[in-house]
Amino acid sequence: MSYQNTALAPAAAEVINQVSGTYSAPFWDGLLAVTESLDTVRAVKGAVEALHSSKQDPEAYNLILTLYDLAAIEVPASIIELEPYPEGVEQFISEFLMDIEDLMIDYESE
Repeated sequence: MSYQNTALAPAAAEVINQVSGTYSAPFWDGLLAVTESLDTVRAVKGAVEALHSSKQDPEAYNLILTLYDLAAIEVPASIIELEPYPEGVEQFISEFLMDIEDLMIDYESE
C-alpha cells in the first residue's frame, strides 16, 4: 500500500506565502480601480471565501485568474505555476484571503 504525503513542505508554504503577499495588493487594487466599487471588491472577496470554505479551491483559483483577465492585469507566472498542485492552490487561496483583510481596512478608511 502506498501512502502519499500531500502536506506542503515548509519551504513551499513559505514561497506561496510570499507569492500571495507580493501579488495580492496589486490584484485587489486593480480590481478596485477597474470597478470603482468597494462593494464589488467585497462581493468578490465573499465569493472567494465561500468557495474556499466549501473546499472548492480550484474554482476560487479560476475565479481569481478570470478577474485578472477582466481587470487587464497580467497574471504573474508564479501564480500560474501553482495550477497543477492542488495543495499549493489551496494554500495560495488561504493566504490571498488573509492578505485582503489588511487591504480592506485600508480601503474602508479612505
